[in-house]
Parts: sequence; C-alpha cells; structure tokens
Amino acid sequence: MRALAGTVVALSIAACGGARAKASDDRDRGLSDQPLRSGVDGEPLVGDLGVGVAAVRNEDCDAAVPALERHLVAQPRSALAWYHIGLCRLADGQERDARLAFEKAWALNPQLHGAANNLGALYLKNGEDIAALRVLQQAAEVAPDDARVLVNLGVAYLRRGLWSEAVESFRAAAEVAPGVGSVLYDQALALMVRHEYALALQVADAAVLARPRMDVAHAARIVCLHELGRLDEAETAAAAALAELGGSPDLWVVQARLHIARGRPDEAEKALQQALALDAEHPRAQQALGELLDAAGRKADAVPWYARYLKNPGRTDAEMRRIRERLKQLQVPKP
Repeated sequence: MRALAGTVVALSIAACGGARAKASDDRDRGLSDQPLRSGVDGEPLVGDLGVGVAAVRNEDCDAAVPALERHLVAQPRSALAWYHIGLCRLADGQERDARLAFEKAWALNPQLHGAANNLGALYLKNGEDIAALRVLQQAAEVAPDDARVLVNLGVAYLRRGLWSEAVESFRAAAEVAPGVGSVLYDQALALMVRHEYALALQVADAAVLARPRMDVAHAARIVCLHELGRLDEAETAAAAALAELGGSPDLWVVQARLHIARGRPDEAEKALQQALALDAEHPRAQQALGELLDAAGRKADAVPWYARYLKNPGRTDAEMRRIRERLKQLQVPKP
C-alpha cells in the first residue's frame, strides 16, 4: 500500500488534440513524493498521532489508521490526524472517505495545504471545477512554492478557460521543480490552449527529454508539429512513438487527427476505436469520434459519443458548451 504525500490530478487538453496528463501515480516521483512543508500545523507528533503519522510515512496504513482514530477520540479537532487518514483512504482507493477526511482537516487547519491540494485534486477528478479552483487558490496562498499545488491550480484554471492564469501557474511550478517532465508537459498544454504552438513545441521537447517514455508528452509534441503544418514530421514522430511506447490512447488520438488531416477518415475511426479500447472513458477520444461520425453524416452514431463526452469528468467547459449545442441540434424531438 502506498500513501501519497500529494496528489496531481489527471488533465485533458482542451481543443488541441488528444494529449492528456497521467494520473498521480504515473507522474514524476520527485513531484508526487515531494514532502509537505513542515511547521504549519502546530500539533506535536507524540503518542498515537506520532505513531500514526510514522506508519503512514512507512506506507503501513493498516497500522496507521487505528492509531490515528484513537488519537481522534481524545483530540477530535486534530487536523493532522484527519489529513493522514485521508492519505490512507486515498491510497486504498476510497475516494469518498478520503475527500471527507481532507475536508475536515482543511476546515480545522486552513494552513494545512496538503489537505487542500488533495481535496482540490479530487474535486477536479469528479468534474467539480469551481470548487477545485476555490480550494486550490487558497492552498496556493498558503504554499506558493509547492509544485503540486501550482500544477493542480493550473489544471483548474484550464478547466475554467482561464488560459493566461494556467500558463502562469504552470510556469511557476516549472520554476519550483525545474526539469520535471510532468510539469513541463503541463506547461506545454497551457501554451497549446493559447495556440502558442512554436513555444509549446520547445517545452514539449524538453518534457520528452526529461521523460523519454512519457507518452502524453510525445502526444503533445506531435500535436504541436501538426498545428505548425509540419505534417510529415508529425506522422514520423507518431509512428515512432507508437512503435516505441506501445498502446497509448493519447497517441492513437493524435494519430487519428493526422489521418483526418490526410483525408483518411476510415483510418481515423480505427485509430479512435483503438484509443477507446485502451481507455473507454478517454474524453478526447469520445469527443473526436463523435465529431468524426457527425462530419461523415452518421448523426445517429455520433449522438451517443457526444452524450458520453458530456458526462465525462475530463471534459472542458468550452468544449462542453459547444458539444451540448450540437447535440441539441441533432436530437430532434419526436412528434
């Protein structure tokens, strides 16, 4: 069992192709294992609290939770106890219980930015973007030098269509954690949303250099080449990445975009089906397949893919509004 010190949420790129950030346990160890800053809690690590916190740090939540619960019987307002219980619930995949624990910890101690960061990440994962932005902005005020907080805040800004704020947040994260592949990738995504593809390509190249097997960084790089009109280079890069990294839904989505650009819709549909076979809830694959079928006049086939995209927590506000309007046009009421 592994208890994360901080969560970095998955992110779907908006309106730029299929690149998508990995979930927290797939990202750079140096980023997601970054220890929380000390001196913000004021709770002495003694007795059951000390035992529980030590057990969490040793990745032994079976021993940690009983000790922390005993401490809460005596000290029900212990923010640190609730926070570490949240980490254990998160490690066990009990996201609802983790969320409740982080909410209690954050309410008891607004300086405990680790609780706010994890809470914001869970809000984002469930599509609660406004709540996530609020809590992550507060966390960034407490810990402006925590890269995980800055990355998740950037994700929240992107989800809300606040492109400039997202770029700035990712830039700040890159300054705090220079050379970290996932941070560079997120920075590239924000630049792509603003259509700054030349600069985004440079940042994506740096992300690939930092993490050569990070499939989403390769996908972002391919999208940049495509948008810059360098289709031959993009196709070569896509073929090489698929051959080297194997199955990746993000790479199949950008491959589909290249097929569309070359006038090969049948091949594009096959590529998107490959992506969805690997990840049935990939938001960009769902959206792209709906749009491809729609453009081919297969309206009835497009409708369910649009509907699935609109229910996907990884959707973005701007795309959601556009797809919702299109779906209304396609769904003519029965007489």
